[in-house]
Amino acid sequence: MKKTTLIFVCMIILLPISLNIKAQSCDLLYFCEKYDVDDGEIGCNDHFKSGNLTVITFLSSPIYYTEVSIKLDKFNPDANEFQYYNNYEFDVEPDKYFFYFENIYFDDPGFYRVFLLDPYCQTIVSALIEII
Repeated sequence: MKKTTLIFVCMIILLPISLNIKAQSCDLLYFCEKYDVDDGEIGCNDHFKSGNLTVITFLSSPIYYTEVSIKLDKFNPDANEFQYYNNYEFDVEPDKYFFYFENIYFDDPGFYRVFLLDPYCQTIVSALIEII
């Protein structure tokens, strides 16, 4: 009986601690068909048909840069590696942590690695996407 009571008390004490754990404790990069200021992300997924997409980044802290780039690497199955595909440069506000980059063009089917890079070409955040 004492063990059951002790376990129950521990669960009551630890439950609020576990509920405070946040899923957003790191930087995210994800994709959607478009971003609307009023409605937010429209059509989020990790695989799309070829065409223009919007890349969304949500950072855990402000970016502190005024220029960033979105770099695409495409998987080459013949070489069994990702190879440079394209690069898009953007001006950003340094005190922001949420960005959306529109009209990123994916024209060939395949798997892509997408990077948000700082002005020194260091990776801030990255993600994978499949174009079908």
